[in-house]
Amino acid sequence: MIILPLGEELPPATPARPRTDVKPTIVKLLALGFSPSERKLIQGVVALSQRRSLRVELVEAETWTLADVILLDGADAKVAAWAAGQPSLSRRTVIWVDGLDAAAGGPTQLRRPVQWPTLPALLQRALGLEISDSSRQQLSAH
Repeated sequence: MIILPLGEELPPATPARPRTDVKPTIVKLLALGFSPSERKLIQGVVALSQRRSLRVELVEAETWTLADVILLDGADAKVAAWAAGQPSLSRRTVIWVDGLDAAAGGPTQLRRPVQWPTLPALLQRALGLEISDSSRQQLSAH
């Protein structure tokens, strides 16, 4: 049995408008190595970040100097060799996944399994960015 409401119809709900007063922060990320499944997860997180205040954009290996953060697969010998041949890498924000232990103050180290959905927060922490109150979603006044 279906019961329908009696009385006045409620007007259709108006969709919430996205906030336009908060300018997004864009973080350019270079991810080298990683298995095809990990790359798909990284790409998924990047796609989901496009509607957030911290947006992540992937850059290609050829334009790696444009990257704000470099995410390296330490288990990949080719990636480790590439990193060893880049002296300017020491002046950049680098996150190693399963890399060699770094000295204090060195790059960020992660161990597998990586919780890829937390990637934007990891990038934010590695860059030293803070979450401001203005970037948090406001509750509606209904």
